[in-house]
Amino acid sequence: MVSGLFSTARELPRLREISMVFVRHGLGDLVRRAGIATLLEHAGHVLHWGEATEIAHLEAQQRARLAFEQLGPTFVKLGQMLSTREDLLPPAWTTELARLHSDVAPVPFDDLLPQVELALGRSPFEVFGHVEREPYAAASIAQIHRAKLASGTPVVLKIRRPGIEAKITERFARSFADDLDILVPRVYWEWTSSTMNVQEHIEGIRGNDLAAIDNAGLDRKALAARGVDAVLKMILVDGFFHADPHPGNVMYLPGNRIALIDFGMVGRLSPARRRQIIDLLAGLAGHDEEAMLEVLLDWRGDDFVDEARLAADLGEFAFDYADMQLKDLKIGVLLHRVSAILREHSIVLPTDLTLLFKALITLEGLGHQYDPELRLIERVKPFIDRAMRERLQPVETARRAQQTLSELFGVVTSMPRDLARLVKDARHGRMRVDLDLKRLDRFGDRLHSAMDRATIGIMTASLVVGSSIVMTIGEGPRVFGVSLLTYCGLVGYLVAFVNSLWIILSIWRSRRR
Repeated sequence: MVSGLFSTARELPRLREISMVFVRHGLGDLVRRAGIATLLEHAGHVLHWGEATEIAHLEAQQRARLAFEQLGPTFVKLGQMLSTREDLLPPAWTTELARLHSDVAPVPFDDLLPQVELALGRSPFEVFGHVEREPYAAASIAQIHRAKLASGTPVVLKIRRPGIEAKITERFARSFADDLDILVPRVYWEWTSSTMNVQEHIEGIRGNDLAAIDNAGLDRKALAARGVDAVLKMILVDGFFHADPHPGNVMYLPGNRIALIDFGMVGRLSPARRRQIIDLLAGLAGHDEEAMLEVLLDWRGDDFVDEARLAADLGEFAFDYADMQLKDLKIGVLLHRVSAILREHSIVLPTDLTLLFKALITLEGLGHQYDPELRLIERVKPFIDRAMRERLQPVETARRAQQTLSELFGVVTSMPRDLARLVKDARHGRMRVDLDLKRLDRFGDRLHSAMDRATIGIMTASLVVGSSIVMTIGEGPRVFGVSLLTYCGLVGYLVAFVNSLWIILSIWRSRRR
């Protein structure tokens, strides 16, 4: 798999760089087991084994965090995601990797200054009343510095590492405008650009500071429930969701309020896709294999899928969880099983769902950090029930009927054009008919089997006739007073008998199938 991913020469230098970072941080065994060392050696790249002495005393998880930091934003994101997977990693690892949410090594402000000046058109010290050179926070996507407008209003400057999109923040702010428990900072568009986002400064408790949350008297269970519900609303109601809900992207305020402060990674779902997700989640929660089957068949596109085998696998999947209470189901485990079934049947997960699955798995891991008893599938069920009720509303029924009629009208009106194109292709010899004759394949298999049996039958008959002729000849060498040819005839009869049994058994088994 590794050799397939890094097959081109231009990718090998980066692969060598990654390998050397892991080796220097005492993670060379990972490089060996992944087969990367062998691949690089075959390509003429030599790795120098041996870790740096200054970090040799650190624990493995600490060295892994430092390696991720050195390798850049992509690996920092990977570490952030792993920090929420308490089902995969021990607590010591998740705790250490959680530092990647806010303890990423900062970039000196002087290095960022040219980028800031380019964004503002002049020095930030001329635009703002005050700018702190020391970073307030450093994350994988952006580095944050506190500042004040000329009016004295506190703001933060989010300078990308790369990638901030302030319009996304504003869209989430509109989505939660009526929710007093969810706060999204205001964007100051006068100084915001594609490289820097100037937004309202919110003072609160960082999401990964559990001790401060407890000391402030905040309710962890309430925070977990509200945070999960907010993300589920984004996914199932708005179709525009935060795809990286880790602790570094939230702050907690008095009254168990939640501030969403970073939208570096978002996902989008069309109304049709949201309906599929609701049907899939409803099938998962209700152990309904038929509902899940319909969704997966929609995802297959035009590719052939053995529906009977897929239905059987989903039936086994539903049976495995049939006796489990809703509160005992883990959505991360369920989604992993669904992904495995998709791979087994060569169904490619639609690209817009990759971020969704990641967000749900990350969200469940984050929720468990605040409330170990949280079950995401239980929080999902009210959204599913509401969506199902809305489908039965007259307005929604009328909308779907109108959409169906519109699609039918489109098919009818396009039929003459399609027929004309078909006739034109046939006239110019460009028509091609693809046949997938499953029954013909089965007939071919039976024909081959019948020919095999006929061949063995002819050989058996020949053995019987030949053995009979040989046994009538009394001349030749003798063993124990019996002609050697007689023994040969007996062996021929024995082989013929075995062949006859095989043919009879083969015919009996084919009739049973």
